[in-house]
Amino acid sequence: MNNSTVAADNPENYPLMPTYGQPPVQFVRGSGTEFFDRDGNRYLDFLCGLAVTSLGHAHPAGAEAVAEQARTLLHVSNLYETVPGLEVAETIDRLQGGGGQVFFCNSGAESLEGAIKLARRNGGHGKHVVVSALKSFHGRTLATLHATGQVEKNETFQPLPEGFRHVPYNDFEALEASIDPSCAAVLLEVVQGEGGVNVGTVNTSRKSASYVTNGRCC
Repeated sequence: MNNSTVAADNPENYPLMPTYGQPPVQFVRGSGTEFFDRDGNRYLDFLCGLAVTSLGHAHPAGAEAVAEQARTLLHVSNLYETVPGLEVAETIDRLQGGGGQVFFCNSGAESLEGAIKLARRNGGHGKHVVVSALKSFHGRTLATLHATGQVEKNETFQPLPEGFRHVPYNDFEALEASIDPSCAAVLLEVVQGEGGVNVGTVNTSRKSASYVTNGRCC
């Protein structure tokens, strides 16, 4: 299979930063669960854009919805309200039980940054510590790198922002011991997927959520 890319053809003048190393292949189109590289090779898409796109490629309904919105109105920022934005926010809130508000983000890391800021603002002076699990993954910004419980991912970016604490995964007693009056938030994944595939038990997850939300931390 000839996985040729622009990076391979001209590595000295490649314009994209090699965030994950040199791209092994250049994709030019997709259809449903398949996509194709510039040499015509066919692939099954098990990646889904790092697990954020699950509707497949080039579905006519999706393509038409995007085109219709582009013909109507593009970006106006969150300074203003739009009908599609309001409708999506209402749907998300309803699916979560109602009574909340929605903050649209560009990435998971941005959503965690927003959550950390919100928790610290809500906690007030002296309530700033964020507790997360070892082997977790919460993003690649400076704050979320520190929340990520993997030293190998953040050691080259030291010093990191202060106020983060890590405990063993799926260990309620360790979590309980880590929480003190300075705790503003706890970040826990039900299933870890970046530091190995680790599944939290239902009992520990429920105990942890109940303990944290009953005024122990946030």
